[in-house]
Amino acid sequence: MTPSTAGPRCPRCHRPLAAWRLDHCVYCGEAFPAELKEGFAEPEGLKWIERPVLPPDLSKKLEMMRVIPTEPPRKSRNLMAIAGVVSIPIFGALFYVAYSLIRQLSPGTSVLILIGGVGAIGYLVSVFVRARK
Repeated sequence: MTPSTAGPRCPRCHRPLAAWRLDHCVYCGEAFPAELKEGFAEPEGLKWIERPVLPPDLSKKLEMMRVIPTEPPRKSRNLMAIAGVVSIPIFGALFYVAYSLIRQLSPGTSVLILIGGVGAIGYLVSVFVRARK
C-alpha cells in the first residue's frame, strides 16, 4: 500500500487520521499543520449521499408513526400490591407470635415487640401504597 492511498498520518504518533474534519489527532492530541491534508482526497464515507425523495403519503405516514403510538398501553400486574397483600398478614402473624412468646417471659419487653411490629407493618403499608401510585 502506498502512502498516497493510505492517507495522511499524525506527525507525532504516526497513526492514520481517525477524524478527517478535526484539526487535531484523536489519539495523541497533536495539532495538525495546515498543509497536512493537502494532496489527499476526503474519504468516501464523509461525502454527501443524496437519498431518493419519499412520496408525500409515505412521509406523512412515517411522521404519524413517530407521533402517535400504535400499540395500546399494556396493563401490567402490580407485583408490589400482590407482595403487600401477602406480606402484611405474614409479618403481622410473626410479630403476634413473637409478642405472645415474649409476653410470658417479660411483659415489659413484649410491649416493645408490639410497638416495633406495629411500626414495621406501618412502614410496609406506606411503601406498598407509594409503590401503587
